[in-house]
Amino acid sequence: MGYRNIFIEGNCKLSVKNSCIIIKNQEEYSIPVEDINAIIIDNNMCNLTTYLIDTLTKNNILLYVCNEKHLPTSIVLNTNSYCRQLKRIKQQFNIAKSLQKQIWQTIIKQKIVNQSKCIKLLRIDGYKNLEELSLCVKSGDNTNVESYAAAIYFKLLYGSHFTRRSDSIINSALNYGYAIIRGMIARSLVSYGFETSIGIFHHNELNNFNLADDLIECFRPLVDLYISTMIPESADVLSSQIKKEIFNVTNQYVLIGNKKYNIQNAIDYMVMSLTNTFNSGENNLVLPEIIPLTEYNFI
Repeated sequence: MGYRNIFIEGNCKLSVKNSCIIIKNQEEYSIPVEDINAIIIDNNMCNLTTYLIDTLTKNNILLYVCNEKHLPTSIVLNTNSYCRQLKRIKQQFNIAKSLQKQIWQTIIKQKIVNQSKCIKLLRIDGYKNLEELSLCVKSGDNTNVESYAAAIYFKLLYGSHFTRRSDSIINSALNYGYAIIRGMIARSLVSYGFETSIGIFHHNELNNFNLADDLIECFRPLVDLYISTMIPESADVLSSQIKKEIFNVTNQYVLIGNKKYNIQNAIDYMVMSLTNTFNSGENNLVLPEIIPLTEYNFI
């Protein structure tokens, strides 16, 4: 899998030639297909060839398309990468309720652990309260510890007046980062034959990515940590430069077991463990633990 993330905000034409992506506006740029991890297009005047889209999907390269608010809202995925997709979908429909609840308990517990680590890494008092809350998560999180922890967490992170519904640069940045990770999870799920609309906990009929929204929960605190350290206090708008920097959240490490993995490898590892869970009927889900920010080294 490639390592380069390409952010496009100008009016240009994208095509393919000699196994390279060609980006042409006033000048022409050529990037080997094998080097590319993902592309974000933040301009509705760009032209793409169908051969380009076909090449991207065949090489499992994520293509994000932004809306008029400059947030990634569309993702192009390869839907033909798994040979027994019907078998996987049947597993998703037939999963035992008890196993669903165990999986969700595992996800929420690790999410709160990662929230605690985020607060601790930012040297903010109060992380121990979140550590203690993570131990209170029951099967299916039927006492809604997740919601209680979130209320504490975001106030510690951004102040007592902060809400996730407000129109602020912080929320715009968080949503941007979440959308990028969500797309990466969706790509991995599709490659393992999962139907992304069939979730473990999320079941919104208007959401095509319920399962990705289940699995993203443990990665949200990583985005929160990244955003908290890279947005200048003076910033009041989500500029192109900030969005480019947010895109680089994909080059961070997380911990699984005692090993460090870059985000995409960690996502693939997590989805593979979800596959093992569905195949065995036992909760074998493996989730990431956030660590101090360290950009992935490609050398």
